[in-house]
This record gives sequence, C-alpha cells and structure tokens, in this order.
Amino acid sequence: MHDVKNILGAMLFGAKTPLTTAEIRRVFNEVAGMRADPDLPTLRDSDVQRIIAELRDTLAAVPIGIMLTETGGGYRLQTDPATGPWLRCLLDLGKPSRLSRPALETLAIIAYRQPATRAEIEGVRGVSVDAMLRMLLEMQLIRIAGRSELPGRPMLYATTQLFLEHFGLKDVRGLPGIEQLCREEAQRYRAAEAAAAATGTADKAEEDAQAGLSPLEDQPEESDGG
Repeated sequence: MHDVKNILGAMLFGAKTPLTTAEIRRVFNEVAGMRADPDLPTLRDSDVQRIIAELRDTLAAVPIGIMLTETGGGYRLQTDPATGPWLRCLLDLGKPSRLSRPALETLAIIAYRQPATRAEIEGVRGVSVDAMLRMLLEMQLIRIAGRSELPGRPMLYATTQLFLEHFGLKDVRGLPGIEQLCREEAQRYRAAEAAAAATGTADKAEEDAQAGLSPLEDQPEESDGG
C-alpha cells in the first residue's frame, strides 16, 4: 500500500516553487493513472488539503527546522526563519541587498495599483523611479507585465511570484495596509536582530532580517536618482 502522505511530502520537497492544490492533484492522479495501481486512490482537492493539514501538524509536532507554509498561491516546505544565522554561515551567503524606504514605497505602489506604468508610479511618489524600478526588477520582486494602450505604449509593472513568497502572501488580495506592512517589517527586523545578538552574530542581523524586507524606521528620505 502506497503512503499518499509520503508521496505528497516528497512532491513538496522536490518542487522549486509553491505547489497549488490543483497542481498536486493533477500530478498525483496522472502518475497514478499511468501506473494503473489499485492501491493509489484518485485524489480530490479536499483530499489534498486534508493531507497537507496532516503534514503541517506532523512537522509542527516534531520540530526539525522545517515547516510547511501556504504562500504565493500554493504550499511549500521551508526552513524555520529562526535558523537563519546558522544557514547563512553554512551556505556562506553574502549580505543581501537592503530595500531603502524609496524602494519599498515604489514596490508598495506597484503592489496596490498593478499593473502600473512608470508615469503612474511617479505621479504618486512625486520623483523619478527609474533607479528603483531597475533594482526591483533585478531582485525579481517586480516584472514587466506588458504594455499600456496609452500613447507611446509605456511598459506596465506588476509584482512577481517571488514577491508573494517573500512576504508570505497567498495572493495580492492578502496585502495589508501600507502602515501595517511597515510595522510588520520593523518587527521582523527587530526579532532577527535580537536572535542574532543572542547567538553572538549581531553584525549579521541585517542579513537575518531577510525573512522579510528591511524596516523603514530610521531611514532618511533619499532621491531615487535617474
């Protein structure tokens, strides 16, 4: 008898991106059909969700530094954020790029107004955002979502799957108010800083805070540049 829970757990472990309920069900049933194995049931969405819940409870009951989360419109296995300092040391990761207040403001405008043109974003911010858009594109937090029908057909910008994963969102409908977002980022940063100090790595607090983006506190306003 095949253990369906084992199969789904392996699928989540091997996936490069979060898996939706529909993707899990499609792959499982497709392989089960090819194998013509009577021991393999046909899964429905409700079956997948039930097994996912069981896997999440199993991991929570026996902490091993891995957790099952729902993010980016699907499910994935990820390491516990509290293990960040050790993983960064193990993987020899360099210091991640921090998002300045202008960058985070630009990202927020795109997230709430997407798809948005550069002119629309600049109309809200009141300054040029060329540099911010280039940086956010390089970080893969935003993408070019096509062209507007406006004169000149300017490019449209929207957030990416990585944006959802980074903020732990199921979809953009889960976006909090910008002030709440700022508070959550500041809280995540302070928690990471405290954890780093407790392990003797206070100088890496800025890196560990990448469970979320950098806080907005105590960051001066700056010109975005051209």
